[in-house]
Amino acid sequence: MSAALLLAACGGSDDSGSNSGEMPAAQKPSPTPIVDGVPVINASIVAASQKLVEDKKIKDMVAELNTPASEKSRFNQHMELVRIASPSRYEQRMAAEVHRRMVSEWGFSPTEVKTTASGNLAGTDVQLVDGLPVYNACVEIKGTYSSSADAKSYKGQYPKVLIESHIDVVNPEVLPPESNPFLPIKLQSIKSPVVTTPGELSAISTELAFSSTGRIVEDANYAQASRWFADEDAAKAGDGVRIYVPGYTDAMGNTSSLFTLAQMFKKFNIKPVYDVWICGTSGEEGKGNLAGMKQLYGFNQDLGTGSNPLNIVTNFGSEGGGAINFTGSYRFEMKFKAPANAGDGQPSAVEAMASAIAKIADVKTPSELRKDALKTTYTVGQASCEAPAAGSAVTPSCTLLVDMRSERTETLNEVRASIEPLFKAGMAAENARYVAPENSRNAVTIEQLWYGLRPAFVNGDKANIALQAGWQAAQAVGVDKATRLPTGSSSLNDNVPANTGVPTYNWSLASNAAGGGAHAFWEWGTRGDPKREVQRIQRAMTSVLIAAGYNLSDGTVIAPAADPIGVRTRELN
Repeated sequence: MSAALLLAACGGSDDSGSNSGEMPAAQKPSPTPIVDGVPVINASIVAASQKLVEDKKIKDMVAELNTPASEKSRFNQHMELVRIASPSRYEQRMAAEVHRRMVSEWGFSPTEVKTTASGNLAGTDVQLVDGLPVYNACVEIKGTYSSSADAKSYKGQYPKVLIESHIDVVNPEVLPPESNPFLPIKLQSIKSPVVTTPGELSAISTELAFSSTGRIVEDANYAQASRWFADEDAAKAGDGVRIYVPGYTDAMGNTSSLFTLAQMFKKFNIKPVYDVWICGTSGEEGKGNLAGMKQLYGFNQDLGTGSNPLNIVTNFGSEGGGAINFTGSYRFEMKFKAPANAGDGQPSAVEAMASAIAKIADVKTPSELRKDALKTTYTVGQASCEAPAAGSAVTPSCTLLVDMRSERTETLNEVRASIEPLFKAGMAAENARYVAPENSRNAVTIEQLWYGLRPAFVNGDKANIALQAGWQAAQAVGVDKATRLPTGSSSLNDNVPANTGVPTYNWSLASNAAGGGAHAFWEWGTRGDPKREVQRIQRAMTSVLIAAGYNLSDGTVIAPAADPIGVRTRELN
């Protein structure tokens, strides 16, 4: 297998950006084939990865990351951040602490922090999702491209490469009171059975301690928790511990490493060509509706299109495993409400919901109806009812959550068209049993509480620039090298940029010896090899700088692999 020879144009440049490093259009790397599950990599991307691995600043950065002091600092940062309760759509406390550290500890100026405490993000046409603010935490590494003579922009926005991981968690679902915003971090021998109830977890007395300023206390429990192991067997043999706290693995381990990457960019004065944005994003979990990414990409879920207002040219997600296909979903939360004149002989909210569920259960998906249709699924994910008021036998309301999933928008739309009318059909059937006219005081009524959309994407047989950069960086750094691309699908933040047309690729950054319970109250992990974490951070930086371009330590330039104008599915007004 061979790739066409595409040579990067190199030239001298200083930090003023007098040389933009942009390659002539005819020499830009372009999407290449995926052959037998393996992407063909452009020769210019291979060359760029080799130069980046050998660059003096990056070597110095890697050497520092591998010091005992850095290993300790990364573990401490992970623990200090993950204890901040950050339910999806209520990430404001986590974002505030990240914003504070960006300026007070990580060396960024306030102008380099692009997000705000209010959730407002300058430049985008999506500020609210589901009527709620979006609490992203983003910092900018300014590149040299915008100051070059022929720099291109989209409506004043110069090209950006985005790397992100989310800051929200599934548990707790409700934001704790301001008086107690932190989650306990419990420690248990890894040889013991995993807890099965909140009571069992609460009963564990051993936990990490923190000072009044939020810093971890380095006591005997800390010494036990901070030990690392190669794998779970080694942890059991070495008396390792489980570290219980929601978000330990999904995704604060990755996100904290991403914030370490931001610190390294700043400390070692790493100068990309295009701007680089490093973001902790909101709303990836649960009913978050990918709010953080929808804001960044101007994705309007009513229209199903993204304006990409910030001109992001390449996206890298840091909470995945190399997936290139993304399962889309439609989610409806419907509320059936008892009649105003509720009582004996009147329609029931419970029966109306049950009727709707029965009707939905008879729906055939496209993949059940046609052999050539892509697999499509749906589930009644949750059905719950309010308790009757004291002295009453009437259930005031019942809520139904239905989830439809597919890799293709067409099949999603098809199953939605079959299911959506059945919500009202269930209500109508129950009202008809009692001859209760619709909208009368004797009728059950229905209300849509929430609609969730994760847009679908199927990659096909082409390797985009982000995929090539991520794949080749793994080879160059020597970590997480795969023999072929995954054939399945994921549902990640990447859904939004991929559907919008922006090249995207994903990986994990954290290093864990073992873990379990993602999304559960008993989520846990055991620390893995810090050197593997460093390799993953280096891989991420290598990938980003292949896409964004880089002003090498010797004064030459690696040209950006990505075009300076990003892709979009809707023009910004």
